[in-house]
Amino acid sequence: MRAWRASGVSAAKYSEEHGLSKGSLCRWAAEVDGRGSRVRPAPEPRTAFVRLEVAPRAVGGLVVEVGPAKVRVEPGFDAGLLREVVRALAGGAS
Repeated sequence: MRAWRASGVSAAKYSEEHGLSKGSLCRWAAEVDGRGSRVRPAPEPRTAFVRLEVAPRAVGGLVVEVGPAKVRVEPGFDAGLLREVVRALAGGAS
């Protein structure tokens, strides 16, 4: 938070330049005061289990299932995008 505030750039620009989610940056900014201390207590962590099954013929990629949704992941995929998609499907969208 200190680095972003000291930069003088918008949340959108700072997030883009540093590979961050603008929504996450803004949520964290709302949770901390100017000294970097937490204003609100941290939420209780959620524990989630994901069943992973490896198909014997997963040669060209794999399929990730989150609830009823199936996401096909091919070689060379964008790991950050996959994390965002899984988070959104699990109900933790930013």
